[in-house]
Amino acid sequence: MFDANCDSELRQALAEADITVPRRTEGRTKDHTEKYAIAHLLSALMHAGLVTYPFRLIHRDRPDFLLYMGGANIGVEHVEAISENEAHRGVIRERGHGPQVYFITHNKPGERRKKANKLLKEIEKNDAGNGWVGDLVEKEWAGAMSHFLQQKINVVRKEGFERFDEDWLLIYDNWSLPSFEIEYAAQVFQDLITTSGGLREFKRIFIMSGKNFCEVSRKGVRLLAVHDLWKRANQDA
Repeated sequence: MFDANCDSELRQALAEADITVPRRTEGRTKDHTEKYAIAHLLSALMHAGLVTYPFRLIHRDRPDFLLYMGGANIGVEHVEAISENEAHRGVIRERGHGPQVYFITHNKPGERRKKANKLLKEIEKNDAGNGWVGDLVEKEWAGAMSHFLQQKINVVRKEGFERFDEDWLLIYDNWSLPSFEIEYAAQVFQDLITTSGGLREFKRIFIMSGKNFCEVSRKGVRLLAVHDLWKRANQDA
Protein backbone atom coordinates (compact mmCIF):
# COMPACT_ATOMS: atom_id res chain seq x y z
CA MET A 1 0.00 0.00 0.00
CA PHE A 2 2.66 2.54 1.01
CA ASP A 3 6.43 3.00 0.64
CA ALA A 4 8.30 5.95 2.16
CA ASN A 5 11.76 7.04 3.23
CA CYS A 6 10.73 10.15 5.20
CA ASP A 7 7.71 11.86 6.74
CA SER A 8 7.01 14.02 3.67
CA GLU A 9 6.85 10.95 1.41
CA LEU A 10 4.59 9.10 3.81
CA ARG A 11 2.34 12.13 4.28
CA GLN A 12 1.91 12.47 0.51
CA ALA A 13 1.24 8.75 0.03
CA LEU A 14 -1.36 8.74 2.79
CA ALA A 15 -3.08 11.91 1.58
CA GLU A 16 -3.38 10.51 -1.96
CA ALA A 17 -4.82 7.16 -0.83
CA ASP A 18 -8.48 6.41 -1.38
CA ILE A 19 -9.74 5.30 2.02
CA THR A 20 -13.44 5.93 1.41
CA VAL A 21 -15.76 3.73 3.47
CA PRO A 22 -19.15 3.33 1.73
CA ARG A 23 -22.40 2.94 3.64
CA ARG A 24 -23.32 -0.62 4.54
CA THR A 25 -26.08 -0.62 1.93
CA GLU A 26 -23.65 0.64 -0.74
CA GLY A 27 -21.13 -2.19 -0.75
CA ARG A 28 -18.96 -1.67 2.33
CA THR A 29 -16.44 -4.49 2.74
CA LYS A 30 -13.86 -5.56 5.31
CA ASP A 31 -11.13 -4.12 3.06
CA HIS A 32 -12.69 -0.64 3.25
CA THR A 33 -12.60 -0.51 7.05
CA GLU A 34 -9.13 -2.09 7.22
CA LYS A 35 -7.60 0.52 4.88
CA TYR A 36 -9.39 3.38 6.63
CA ALA A 37 -8.19 2.35 10.08
CA ILE A 38 -4.58 1.57 9.13
CA ALA A 39 -4.17 4.82 7.19
CA HIS A 40 -5.41 6.85 10.16
CA LEU A 41 -3.14 4.91 12.51
CA LEU A 42 -0.10 5.64 10.35
CA SER A 43 -1.05 9.32 10.20
CA ALA A 44 -1.32 9.44 14.00
CA LEU A 45 2.01 7.64 14.47
CA MET A 46 3.74 9.91 11.97
CA HIS A 47 2.49 13.10 13.64
CA ALA A 48 3.63 11.73 17.01
CA GLY A 49 7.12 11.08 15.63
CA LEU A 50 6.78 7.32 16.04
CA VAL A 51 7.42 6.20 12.44
CA THR A 52 10.93 5.07 11.51
CA TYR A 53 12.31 4.61 8.01
CA PRO A 54 12.66 2.94 5.57
CA PHE A 55 8.94 2.22 5.68
CA ARG A 56 6.66 -0.14 3.77
CA LEU A 57 3.10 -1.33 4.37
CA ILE A 58 1.68 -4.44 2.67
CA HIS A 59 -2.02 -5.34 2.76
CA ARG A 60 -2.31 -9.12 3.07
CA ASP A 61 -4.04 -11.77 5.18
CA ARG A 62 -3.32 -13.50 8.51
CA PRO A 63 -2.32 -10.89 9.64
CA ASP A 64 -4.11 -8.18 7.69
CA PHE A 65 -1.01 -6.01 7.26
CA LEU A 66 2.76 -6.38 7.29
CA LEU A 67 4.61 -3.26 8.33
CA TYR A 68 8.35 -2.91 7.63
CA MET A 69 9.53 -0.04 9.80
CA GLY A 70 13.09 0.85 10.73
CA GLY A 71 14.34 -2.68 10.14
CA ALA A 72 11.58 -4.42 12.11
CA ASN A 73 8.79 -6.58 10.68
CA ILE A 74 5.46 -5.87 12.38
CA GLY A 75 2.28 -7.84 11.81
CA VAL A 76 -0.91 -5.82 12.26
CA GLU A 77 -4.25 -7.59 12.65
CA HIS A 78 -7.44 -5.51 12.34
CA VAL A 79 -10.93 -5.91 13.75
CA GLU A 80 -13.99 -3.67 13.70
CA ALA A 81 -15.62 -3.51 17.12
CA ILE A 82 -19.33 -3.41 16.38
CA SER A 83 -22.38 -5.32 17.50
CA GLU A 84 -23.72 -7.50 14.70
CA ASN A 85 -27.23 -6.44 15.68
CA GLU A 86 -26.23 -2.76 15.66
CA ALA A 87 -24.71 -3.13 12.20
CA HIS A 88 -27.98 -4.72 11.04
CA ARG A 89 -29.93 -1.84 12.63
CA GLY A 90 -27.77 0.55 10.64
CA VAL A 91 -28.69 -1.18 7.39
CA ILE A 92 -32.39 -1.01 8.26
CA ARG A 93 -32.13 2.70 9.10
CA GLU A 94 -30.20 3.41 5.87
CA ARG A 95 -33.17 1.92 4.02
CA GLY A 96 -35.45 4.56 5.50
CA HIS A 97 -36.96 2.86 8.53
CA GLY A 98 -37.34 4.46 11.94
CA PRO A 99 -36.90 8.05 13.18
CA GLN A 100 -33.91 10.12 12.08
CA VAL A 101 -33.08 10.92 15.72
CA TYR A 102 -33.06 7.91 18.02
CA PHE A 103 -31.85 6.66 21.38
CA ILE A 104 -28.63 4.66 21.66
CA THR A 105 -29.31 0.96 22.08
CA HIS A 106 -27.70 -1.22 24.74
CA ASN A 107 -25.63 -4.02 23.17
CA LYS A 108 -23.81 -6.96 24.70
CA PRO A 109 -20.64 -8.46 23.20
CA GLY A 110 -21.35 -11.86 21.67
CA GLU A 111 -25.14 -11.55 21.94
CA ARG A 112 -27.28 -13.73 19.70
CA ARG A 113 -28.17 -12.29 16.30
CA LYS A 114 -31.74 -10.98 16.14
CA LYS A 115 -34.08 -11.40 13.19
CA ALA A 116 -34.76 -8.40 10.97
CA ASN A 117 -38.42 -8.09 11.97
CA LYS A 118 -37.48 -7.92 15.67
CA LEU A 119 -34.86 -5.26 15.01
CA LEU A 120 -37.37 -3.28 12.94
CA LYS A 121 -39.85 -3.31 15.83
CA GLU A 122 -37.14 -2.12 18.23
CA ILE A 123 -36.14 0.68 15.84
CA GLU A 124 -39.72 1.89 15.46
CA LYS A 125 -40.36 1.70 19.21
CA ASN A 126 -37.22 3.77 19.90
CA ASP A 127 -37.18 2.93 23.61
CA ALA A 128 -34.73 4.97 25.72
CA GLY A 129 -34.02 1.99 28.00
CA ASN A 130 -32.31 2.30 31.38
CA GLY A 131 -29.44 4.53 30.29
CA TRP A 132 -25.97 4.58 31.88
CA VAL A 133 -24.90 5.86 35.29
CA GLY A 134 -21.52 6.55 36.88
CA ASP A 135 -18.63 4.93 35.03
CA LEU A 136 -20.78 2.22 33.44
CA VAL A 137 -20.13 3.58 29.93
CA GLU A 138 -16.35 3.31 30.36
CA LYS A 139 -16.65 -0.18 31.84
CA GLU A 140 -18.96 -1.37 29.04
CA TRP A 141 -16.56 0.04 26.46
CA ALA A 142 -13.61 -1.72 28.09
CA GLY A 143 -15.57 -4.98 28.21
CA ALA A 144 -16.53 -4.70 24.54
CA MET A 145 -12.94 -3.99 23.44
CA SER A 146 -11.77 -6.93 25.55
CA HIS A 147 -14.29 -9.16 23.77
CA PHE A 148 -12.88 -8.31 20.33
CA LEU A 149 -9.33 -8.68 21.61
CA GLN A 150 -10.16 -12.20 22.79
CA GLN A 151 -11.64 -13.03 19.39
CA LYS A 152 -8.35 -12.06 17.74
CA ILE A 153 -6.28 -13.92 20.32
CA ASN A 154 -8.16 -17.05 19.27
CA VAL A 155 -7.40 -16.25 15.62
CA VAL A 156 -3.65 -15.69 16.02
CA ARG A 157 -3.25 -18.96 17.92
CA LYS A 158 -4.57 -20.97 14.99
CA GLU A 159 -2.24 -22.79 12.64
CA GLY A 160 -1.25 -20.72 9.62
CA PHE A 161 -1.28 -17.32 11.28
CA GLU A 162 2.16 -15.79 10.67
CA ARG A 163 4.02 -14.06 13.51
CA PHE A 164 6.68 -11.35 13.24
CA ASP A 165 9.17 -9.36 15.31
CA GLU A 166 6.18 -7.56 16.81
CA ASP A 167 2.46 -8.25 16.55
CA TRP A 168 -0.06 -5.40 16.88
CA LEU A 169 -3.83 -5.35 17.06
CA LEU A 170 -5.76 -2.47 15.48
CA ILE A 171 -9.36 -2.08 16.69
CA TYR A 172 -11.71 0.21 14.76
CA ASP A 173 -14.20 1.21 17.45
CA ASN A 174 -17.79 1.36 16.17
CA TRP A 175 -19.32 0.17 19.44
CA SER A 176 -22.52 2.12 20.15
CA LEU A 177 -22.27 4.09 23.43
CA PRO A 178 -22.87 7.62 24.76
CA SER A 179 -19.86 9.91 25.03
CA PHE A 180 -17.33 8.86 27.63
CA GLU A 181 -13.93 9.68 29.14
CA ILE A 182 -11.57 7.92 26.78
CA GLU A 183 -8.43 8.05 28.93
CA TYR A 184 -10.21 6.51 31.92
CA ALA A 185 -11.90 3.90 29.71
CA ALA A 186 -8.53 2.95 28.18
CA GLN A 187 -7.06 2.52 31.65
CA VAL A 188 -9.98 0.26 32.66
CA PHE A 189 -9.35 -1.75 29.49
CA GLN A 190 -5.62 -2.01 30.20
CA ASP A 191 -6.23 -3.18 33.77
CA LEU A 192 -8.79 -5.71 32.55
CA ILE A 193 -6.61 -7.34 29.91
CA THR A 194 -3.46 -7.27 32.05
CA THR A 195 -5.28 -9.29 34.69
CA SER A 196 -6.62 -11.75 32.11
CA GLY A 197 -3.34 -12.12 30.22
CA GLY A 198 -4.73 -10.40 27.13
CA LEU A 199 -1.38 -8.81 26.22
CA ARG A 200 0.47 -12.08 25.69
CA GLU A 201 -0.20 -12.25 21.96
CA PHE A 202 -0.05 -8.56 20.96
CA LYS A 203 2.75 -6.22 21.99
CA ARG A 204 0.62 -3.16 21.23
CA ILE A 205 -3.11 -2.63 20.87
CA PHE A 206 -4.33 0.48 19.07
CA ILE A 207 -8.00 1.45 19.33
CA MET A 208 -9.33 4.13 16.98
CA SER A 209 -12.13 5.75 18.96
CA GLY A 210 -13.51 9.12 17.92
CA LYS A 211 -10.71 11.70 17.75
CA ASN A 212 -8.15 9.51 19.50
CA PHE A 213 -6.09 6.39 19.18
CA CYS A 214 -5.62 4.57 22.48
CA GLU A 215 -2.31 2.73 22.53
CA VAL A 216 -2.40 0.01 25.19
CA SER A 217 0.58 -2.15 26.14
CA ARG A 218 2.26 -3.59 29.20
CA LYS A 219 3.89 -0.18 29.64
CA GLY A 220 0.50 1.47 30.11
CA VAL A 221 -1.82 3.70 28.11
CA ARG A 222 -0.99 6.46 25.64
CA LEU A 223 -3.39 8.64 23.64
CA LEU A 224 -2.53 9.73 20.10
CA ALA A 225 -4.59 12.33 18.26
CA VAL A 226 -6.29 11.34 15.00
CA HIS A 227 -4.92 13.51 12.15
CA ASP A 228 -7.32 13.56 9.21
CA LEU A 229 -5.02 14.23 6.24
CA TRP A 230 -7.84 13.43 3.82
CA LYS A 231 -10.21 16.07 5.17
CA ARG A 232 -7.44 18.67 4.93
CA ALA A 233 -6.55 17.58 1.38
CA ASN A 234 -10.20 17.94 0.33
CA GLN A 235 -10.37 21.42 1.87
CA ASP A 236 -7.17 22.47 0.04
CA ALA A 237 -8.40 21.16 -3.31
